[in-house]
Amino acid sequence: MMPKNAVFQDLIDLSIALASEQKIESVMNLVLEASIRLSGAEGASIYALDTLAHYLHRVSSKYRGLIEVMAEGERIPIYSGEKTPNLNEPASLVVSTGTPVNIGNIDSAIGYDFSRIREDDKLGGTRTRSLVIVPLTIQENRSIGILQLINVRNGADEIGALEDAALRPLMSFASQAAVCMWNSRLVEENSRLNRQFNRQLAELPRQRKAKKESQTRKFAKPGGLVGDSPPIEHAISLICKAAVSDVPILLRGETGTGKEMMASFIHQSSDRSGNPFVVQNCAALPEALLESELFGHVKGAFTGAATTKQGLAHEAHKGTLFLDEIGDMPLSLQAKLLRLLQEGEVRRVGSTKTETVDVRIVGATNVNLEKKIAEAEFRKDLFYRLNVFPIQMPPLRERPSDIPKLIDHFLKTSSEKFGRPMPEVSSDALDALLCWSYPGNVRELKNILDRAQLMADADQPIQITHLPGELVGYSDKESSRMPAVIPDGDLKTIVGQYEALVLEAKMREANWNKSLAARILKVSRRTIIEKLNRYNISRPKGYEIPDSESL
Repeated sequence: MMPKNAVFQDLIDLSIALASEQKIESVMNLVLEASIRLSGAEGASIYALDTLAHYLHRVSSKYRGLIEVMAEGERIPIYSGEKTPNLNEPASLVVSTGTPVNIGNIDSAIGYDFSRIREDDKLGGTRTRSLVIVPLTIQENRSIGILQLINVRNGADEIGALEDAALRPLMSFASQAAVCMWNSRLVEENSRLNRQFNRQLAELPRQRKAKKESQTRKFAKPGGLVGDSPPIEHAISLICKAAVSDVPILLRGETGTGKEMMASFIHQSSDRSGNPFVVQNCAALPEALLESELFGHVKGAFTGAATTKQGLAHEAHKGTLFLDEIGDMPLSLQAKLLRLLQEGEVRRVGSTKTETVDVRIVGATNVNLEKKIAEAEFRKDLFYRLNVFPIQMPPLRERPSDIPKLIDHFLKTSSEKFGRPMPEVSSDALDALLCWSYPGNVRELKNILDRAQLMADADQPIQITHLPGELVGYSDKESSRMPAVIPDGDLKTIVGQYEALVLEAKMREANWNKSLAARILKVSRRTIIEKLNRYNISRPKGYEIPDSESL
């Protein structure tokens, strides 16, 4: 713990620093660093409350020491199945009542549900003993989220509950930090609304960006990339450093975060830019066909192999081979890929001859490769060979200051494509768009805006009623499968109807991405496909997922 005088001096310094920050990501980073410093905690996380106050979403974390992996996009339900506040969950208790939780030892605490905390410990390799959660409140105790600290230090500099002398300054600081975070978001919203009335203001950010690029960067951003938030700037800076080398690169991040765009940017920024950039999704083909596609085959190698065929590794000679969803590659092919990485050698299906190719491998995945290694589904040696230069692509919820710019970009692009005026966005609709957690990331945002633009009348602004039900608190009655009453019939039939309801709801939440829905429901992708066929569930018309060319 810090001495009392040092605490108050630190609070003064932090007040000055917070007042000067505008980017919400920078504000959150300052809050986390200061909280750890003030409390002596081992880790700190900020959870933001969504528009409907149904869930808390983890938006930023910082820990001392090495953390193996933390839950991406973890969300905490505020209500139980009975639609009453879940006061056994410490985070829900704090955000519902506005009172802090200050527990010295969670192993001996009674009346709380610590299953979420223990799951975080399992994922991150931590061991939580003490837990402090304080509300982030504004405007007469309106809660916008929580600040969570683990393993704080008490007055004796031992792990335990915070003393009142330390808890009160921390709560005061949390309230001030909440106001700064809220104001940062309002600045972004006001900026977006001002641009709607005066498009010339859009030139100012571009001029600042151009000046910054000329001073600090050697490479231009990818043509379709929109945003200049600290997380995306950090990813770009890493990519610029990696592009000039020839080492394998592993792009990690959730679906829809722009991994393929970044892979193309790596290729275009490298010495191989004049040679082919070849793309293959490792989850899109069966094992036998994927092997032939990647490494080629000789005539007669299998039924239908009427001619000798080059593989994609041959096609990418002197260029770049981008392997998307590499975490889903079958184990038998992983050994051949390892050989390609180590020796630059491939062997076509049905051939005994080894050929040499010169390719740079860029892999991408949205799965936890460390977990796959532990479950013997991914080779450890291949992971270390691929993971020479890992780059984490930030999800959209971690770069909220980019959302207004993306909204502008997608609406403008769509309007130019269809030859219609660019629509305005109402304040309520904009607020809902800014507060959504976007499990499908930028691709989901584009899909939402395309749908809203079609729903809105010509020359009319996009209203909150034009947005999907999950953003604004109502459900699509035409597509809902929830029966008004429990139907008659045997148990299997009744359960099947509810299973179909849950499956369709999760598919919509996952933006109709079967792999993402499988991870949400903790089942295999094959199970998802079988149940979709069984219950005749398909993506509704008008809900097509557009190709995301601008992330």
